[in-house]
Amino acid sequence: MTTHKTPTTSRMDADVVVVGAGPVGLWLAAELRLHDVSVLVLEKATTRDPRSRAVGMQAGTLDTFATRGLADRFIERGIPVPTGHFGAAGTRLDFRRVGAVHPFSLALSQYVTEQLLEEHAASRGAEVRRGQEVISLTQDDAAVELVVRADGGHTTLRARWVVGCDGTRSAVRQAAGIGFPGTDTTMTGWLADVALAEPPGPGDPLMVRGQAGVVLAAPLGDGMYRIAGLSNATKGHGVGAPLTLDEARERTRAVVGHDMGMHSPLWLSQYGNATRQATTYRSRRVLLAGDAAHMFFPAGGQGMNLGIQDAANLGWKLAATVRGRASDALLDTYDAERRPAGAAVMDNTRAQSALFGAETPEEVALRDAFSEALAHPETNLMWARRVAGFGDPRYTTCDRPDGTPAHPMAGTRLAGLALRSGADEVCTPHQLLHGGELVLLDLDGRHTPLASAMATRHDIAHHAAGVHRETSAEGWHDVTSVLIRPDARIAWAGTDHDPRRRAEEVAAVIGDLLERPGAA
Repeated sequence: MTTHKTPTTSRMDADVVVVGAGPVGLWLAAELRLHDVSVLVLEKATTRDPRSRAVGMQAGTLDTFATRGLADRFIERGIPVPTGHFGAAGTRLDFRRVGAVHPFSLALSQYVTEQLLEEHAASRGAEVRRGQEVISLTQDDAAVELVVRADGGHTTLRARWVVGCDGTRSAVRQAAGIGFPGTDTTMTGWLADVALAEPPGPGDPLMVRGQAGVVLAAPLGDGMYRIAGLSNATKGHGVGAPLTLDEARERTRAVVGHDMGMHSPLWLSQYGNATRQATTYRSRRVLLAGDAAHMFFPAGGQGMNLGIQDAANLGWKLAATVRGRASDALLDTYDAERRPAGAAVMDNTRAQSALFGAETPEEVALRDAFSEALAHPETNLMWARRVAGFGDPRYTTCDRPDGTPAHPMAGTRLAGLALRSGADEVCTPHQLLHGGELVLLDLDGRHTPLASAMATRHDIAHHAAGVHRETSAEGWHDVTSVLIRPDARIAWAGTDHDPRRRAEEVAAVIGDLLERPGAA
């Protein structure tokens, strides 16, 4: 890519330019607009992609949407699936125990997901410009300049920050000089979104394993099904050649015994297990999220969901930086928190690809042993949480820099907590996060006297509620007060019943997080 000298003009077209109008870019744009940050979304494609693509919306994503009161919009359009698979192991993962507000995954076309997210972002005031291709960028200490190709010509845009949400071939990542090391494809799977004359019966999604490979089938709604598989005869052929309907039928028959009457394909594709991760998620004023930051085998439908969590993490931090409520050192915690989360998903998809591709007696025995291990409730719960988006490595950035031991829940994802209101109604803390603020929640009936000046400066909402003991996870039994970040991660959990000491702890935690230069 060519480079261009950055002019000295102070003109800004937006506080933040988001490149890519997929689910990650749209969610990020909406999160920034929630905090009155001016946002411009640039998308290379002129129209929304009509293909179904990512169809698995995990419970973790639904919980993120619940923090803004939006989960029901997606649930109304999708098909709930309470269990999932891990590498085609025979024992399925049970999502009902992961502590989610909506304890299931959702089968929903990415086309519909993007439609709903674009409507949400637009309602917040985000502008999406299609047919806009970023061809280069440069940055200085004050801004980033983008050269954009559109309508046969070139324009220049200037923003304080740029976020690349533009996929595995990210133009933003390449222009910023960020590396993308990893491994190339060694195994190829295939998928077909089709109508079926002989669909599988109701219940868990169909999964058939045999000497010829693996085939899975799940409903997408409107009479369509996602058929996905790994064929031992072709898994080493690479992803270059397109898949035909006849090939999908043949590969299905080889495993299932019949092709279920496939017809009327919406999408036919092959995909590989290439696995890569950006060397950093931040280069000065340029940041990466979603597939621009990581790519891996699409096992368990974790790609889009991981990217949504990137955007949820970055959104409130970038907004706080733009609005002067935090130093830009806060943005360093984005890379520190989300790169390990991405690496963990990459590892579990590598493990799943090995199980998917089981062919030799030794490999098949390994898959059977893993299936047997998943029959143990705690092992099943551990992997269900990871696939559902609740098993990220604990954010060590939530530890106190002075060495004070943090509560074990600090740095983890909000889950398993139900609240009892004054009318004895049960609700979740997610309903308190709709404003995108830090939420200080007192659970023992004692009001934590947080200084009003601090609450005003940092947009802290203060609530009191009792824990609904019948529905809350055991980890909450000693917590008297908890500080919840806008991305539904626990910044601090306290067990002290003295409100003034709690207030001092909360003030110190907020100072560590937002106010001290270089604080992580």
